[in-house]
Amino acid sequence: MERLERLPVPVLPTFVGALTLGNVYAGMGYAWVRHLSMWAATAILLLYILKIACYPKTCRKEYQMTIPCSLYAGFTMVLMILGSYYFDYVPALGKAAWCVGVAAHAVHILIFTYRNVVRARNIDTFVPSWFVTYNGIMVSSVVGGAMDAKPVLTVVVYYGIAIYFILIPLMVWRLLAVEVKPGAYHTMAVVLAPCSLCLVSYLNVVDAPVPWLVWLLYGCVLASLTFIVVQLPKFFAFPFAPGYAGLTFPMCIGIVATNKMAGFLAGAGKESLSAWVSQLGGIQVYLTTMIVGYVLLNFAMMAFRVERKS
Repeated sequence: MERLERLPVPVLPTFVGALTLGNVYAGMGYAWVRHLSMWAATAILLLYILKIACYPKTCRKEYQMTIPCSLYAGFTMVLMILGSYYFDYVPALGKAAWCVGVAAHAVHILIFTYRNVVRARNIDTFVPSWFVTYNGIMVSSVVGGAMDAKPVLTVVVYYGIAIYFILIPLMVWRLLAVEVKPGAYHTMAVVLAPCSLCLVSYLNVVDAPVPWLVWLLYGCVLASLTFIVVQLPKFFAFPFAPGYAGLTFPMCIGIVATNKMAGFLAGAGKESLSAWVSQLGGIQVYLTTMIVGYVLLNFAMMAFRVERKS
């Protein structure tokens, strides 16, 4: 029970990444990877619900801190992805889970905004993990195609694109002007997630995507991916900590964005360019698998470590 109480918040966004990577492998024909990822995430979600039920004071304390609060959005993101998975087997259950995830995430955005924008502001806690809260709701439009909720998804897509272009210049200025403290250093990798979510959601939901917007969003994806790759030696210079979760979902959704862009280019008749982008996607799968595997392995070691008695 003590281990349950110490279950770190970043486990949630880590499993958002693991589920997304599982979906990528399923698209390559490895369905078992997807199933195993979904079952493991279901167990983690149930454990976190148990943590909330048994240790509400601990969870309330976490939720009152800006960075952990922003990462709590991973809970609703996992719920949305699991809803899309279980929809294939029990449609009513899957859609209910997806709807609860979307609604809860929307409420979370309002609470987070009131606490950290309206009531008070702190430049030290204004870090890229904010995108987990503000753009994380776009997971609904990445996985929610079968939910028969096109109006909701359309609103989510345009909201997500708007909030990204509002926040990203402010975030870039903040990263350049103010040093990110070691405890939040890995949150810098999150910058890849919102632009990738915007691109994937836009291509999924909008029937006639505007080419210049697609190119602009993918340009942001490439710039963010380059930033992460350049920063990798610094990211891995730190001893492992739960903050490493910041590397997981952004890299995973970045693969999906690249695959979507390759499909968009092929549909536009740019076969050669599409092939180049597809090859980049392969490199992303290779690199991302190593990163997600490293983070999951270390979380497992933390969970099952035996405390030595002196």
